[in-house]
Amino acid sequence: MSASTPSFTVLLGNLPTSVRAGLVRLLLPGSDMELVGPAASTAELPTLARRLRPAVVMVAEDQLLGLEQLRRHYPVPVLLYSSQAPLPGMLREAARLGVYDYVMPAPITGLELAEWHRVLKRKLRASQPKPVVPDASVPLMTERIHTMPLPPRGIVVIGGSTGGAPAVEEVLRNLPAGFPWAILIAVHLPVHFTESLVERLRRATVLPVMAATSGTRLEAGQIVVAPGGHNLIVRPITDSPWLGWQTDFVSEAGLDVPSVDILMQSAARLAGRNVLGVVLTGLGQDGTAGARSIRQQGGTVVVQDEASSAVFGMPKAVIQAGLANDVLPLPAVADYIIRHAQPLMVGLAGRYSSRIQPVPAR
Repeated sequence: MSASTPSFTVLLGNLPTSVRAGLVRLLLPGSDMELVGPAASTAELPTLARRLRPAVVMVAEDQLLGLEQLRRHYPVPVLLYSSQAPLPGMLREAARLGVYDYVMPAPITGLELAEWHRVLKRKLRASQPKPVVPDASVPLMTERIHTMPLPPRGIVVIGGSTGGAPAVEEVLRNLPAGFPWAILIAVHLPVHFTESLVERLRRATVLPVMAATSGTRLEAGQIVVAPGGHNLIVRPITDSPWLGWQTDFVSEAGLDVPSVDILMQSAARLAGRNVLGVVLTGLGQDGTAGARSIRQQGGTVVVQDEASSAVFGMPKAVIQAGLANDVLPLPAVADYIIRHAQPLMVGLAGRYSSRIQPVPAR
């Protein structure tokens, strides 16, 4: 343990003795890192993580199967110790569980060992978020929380049109910090309204909000807004061995821009059953084709009910097509999203859950 007060702790899994010894060498006088654990068994990981609240967990390959439970109980960045370079497919799968990088066995020689120590320390540091200086000119309802970017476990796509901006605002206001899915927003607005919508949503939520660009990487708990005048899609990240998604623009024409259909269809193709489509108030039928793609890939679709909609066109079209899993009053939508994306966050949900009325799929 460090003699100084640690700024973050590292929970060790069942690592080889040589790796634990290498970590101890990193803890020079004045270090702000502290080692806790180890979790000798896979079953101990979630329990120890909840109790010790580490900033990063370091595990060996034989504890990978326990990361799903760890992520459900205490989402935390994971550094993997691997006896050999993992295959790309393994890295993509591990990224779903919160693994952000890996280290290989330490070399024997002195110079190489010193370099291994430096790399290990750098990779541990990489688990921490960069400091963010808040903009004092932007008043917030509450302190905005920035978390370590993690690959999202799924994608929530929220679409709307007439009355959609205030409806989206109400939904996002009730989502908690630490939400484990990425959230994409497509509301039919002119180009010059994009910035004002992003700022409006930032004031309403503790989650980070940004306008999408070509190449914006999806992160857990991040809200990405489709800019006015552009049709947004999601595509795989191609320049990384880690499984991940990023946004891009397409020139595909349509009556409604940004198109809810185009965004939902691209998300469904990539994330399959890990997509939740939310169709809010709006005129027209945009979102129906996207809802069909989501349902065909095993995902879930919910729509806003008529009583709380400014214009019932878009939700009604999805319902009439038999594609809505549920029809909800607007105040119940956030609660549903929380329950769907992370059942263990139900305690953070709102008081409207009892009003949810399921609509059987046709």
